[in-house]
Amino acid sequence: MRRSGFRRGTLAACALAANAVAACSSTPTATFTLTTGEETDALSRAPVPTTLIVEGLDSSGNAQELARTALPADELSLGDKGRSDVGALRVRAVDAAGKPLLKGESLYVQFGALEDSPLEVFIQRTGELARMPRGSAVLDAPKLGIAVARYVVAASGPSVMLYDLLRLEPVPEFPAFPRPARSLVTFGSAAIVIDEQGATTVDLSTSAASELAPPTGGTFAEIAGGATVTLPDGSAFVVGATRATGGPSQRVLAITKDGGVAFVTLATPREGACATWVEGRGLVVVGGSATGAGAELFVPGTPQGVPLPYPPDAVKSCSATTLDGSHVLVAGGVGSPADVAGAAPARVIDLGCASMCTPAVWPGTMPLVRAESFTLAPDAALVAGDDATGASRVFRVSAAESKEIPLKAPRRNARLVALPVKGTVAIVGGAAPIEQYVE
Repeated sequence: MRRSGFRRGTLAACALAANAVAACSSTPTATFTLTTGEETDALSRAPVPTTLIVEGLDSSGNAQELARTALPADELSLGDKGRSDVGALRVRAVDAAGKPLLKGESLYVQFGALEDSPLEVFIQRTGELARMPRGSAVLDAPKLGIAVARYVVAASGPSVMLYDLLRLEPVPEFPAFPRPARSLVTFGSAAIVIDEQGATTVDLSTSAASELAPPTGGTFAEIAGGATVTLPDGSAFVVGATRATGGPSQRVLAITKDGGVAFVTLATPREGACATWVEGRGLVVVGGSATGAGAELFVPGTPQGVPLPYPPDAVKSCSATTLDGSHVLVAGGVGSPADVAGAAPARVIDLGCASMCTPAVWPGTMPLVRAESFTLAPDAALVAGDDATGASRVFRVSAAESKEIPLKAPRRNARLVALPVKGTVAIVGGAAPIEQYVE
């Protein structure tokens, strides 16, 4: 483990008496450490940070500065915290001008729980990928999800790995799933594992499994291999039209945040399309058909998807991510009329366009024949995928430019997953360490 310039921060945890506040013990009872994972030079290479700032986040996300110290430093105190207090720690290492060079943020924790188990906070250089502590199992093209806002769930075939984002380590010896994960949905502490033969619900806390009967109106074979689109409220869609093989599909499996399932239908059968959720609009599906509309919108509660006024786009294995309430970024994949050097560039679909619409193309090229993407800002996204050789590559794209972000470990068939801490995303698979990106 690589720690920061100071060895340990301390939180003095106070106990509350029934009618009065008891005095804090002079001995700190809760501790935390910093780690830079496998990036051993993150704090020492130029430009070198000069100041460390630690903030506490309350349950509403409000920040309060707890400590500020010059680097290097050995130790600092963060003041008093009640044992029942719940919060997170946000850490920044800045240069002399106040520019953040490294950032890190913990998950939320009850501070009293840190008496026996120190909290470890991962910090990394901004604008870069960084290898997280304690490498995980090497999985090929894993299906990914997040459980209870704490665990990365990664499945390749029946093999599965859980990485604990609070303890920054894999969960040891997690048993295999009862079927290969052609598609994966996580909700609460459970997962739905789907292949062409059926679906199984797995309790991730106990490993107990039960078969899931298909709802009326479709079969699991029509969606197996499809990507999962997770909504802010915890519900999700598995979109059959996004699978790369198996033939065109109109079927979408809708899953409530409590695990209820139903089939819904798109307007056009598609294969290799990409999809994203736009809050206030619905599920947007793009590409995957040489004859249907280039994009369509499915609004929950309606009979089926509605074509949008974009020309056909046969792109396969593209990515889609929501920029704002009216714009969707589509990037990567092959077979689009917009292809440059064998792959599609980043381009924006305007959901407010009423007729004869065409996507707005962003500058630069990305040689990604398969892609996934994550929104960084209303005019920027991180796009990860595979080039024609099968190598995984990552790009930061914006309305101004496209710039490659080097991976720290060579990978093939890696996948992208959004993490619980806002603004963070990870690359999983193809090599042992998980790599995290933060702006």
